[in-house]
Amino acid sequence: MLITTPAIVLNFQRRGDQSCVVHAYTRTHGRVNYMVYGAGSKKKSAGIYSPLSIVELTADLRPDRPLPSIKEARLIYVPTTMDMRRQSIALFIAEVLYRILQHPMQDEKLYDFVERTVHELAEAEDVENVHLRFLAGFATALGIGLNSDEFSPLLRLPVNRKDRQNLIEEWCDYYQLHLEDFRRPKSIDVLMELFD
Repeated sequence: MLITTPAIVLNFQRRGDQSCVVHAYTRTHGRVNYMVYGAGSKKKSAGIYSPLSIVELTADLRPDRPLPSIKEARLIYVPTTMDMRRQSIALFIAEVLYRILQHPMQDEKLYDFVERTVHELAEAEDVENVHLRFLAGFATALGIGLNSDEFSPLLRLPVNRKDRQNLIEEWCDYYQLHLEDFRRPKSIDVLMELFD
């Protein structure tokens, strides 16, 4: 059965020369992992399936296949340009989503939140705090939002690199406290060096 849905790319893994697995968060089915056969040019595939790209996917969702195959993909929106700061934040947000959003359950409100984050990343003038606002909003969307004064310092607005480094570590601790399988994202190390 062919299903067409908007999706946000979380991860892209090549499998040989002509195929890859795309991990995406879809509007209609939640987290879905897709197989793409005949992926062709690495540059072309990496462009459409870059982290946090919004794409429209048409896929064969037959239950007898462990990975549905993408029949057609159309790029709708790419949140980053060659701006290293935005690319680094996109990698971080995509990794957090990839690690947490594991289930194929439709949640349009959560999808809309993630899509708004993608647009904010592309358009925000104060890009240095987008990932911190994302972590606060995502916690609320997951039902683990701040509910006591003990964690209220997580909502402070950082003014320099050291503040941002401390705050992102505190957010990681908060997620680990509330989500059993959460692990510190590898991409966090790049963020630590950005935004003087």
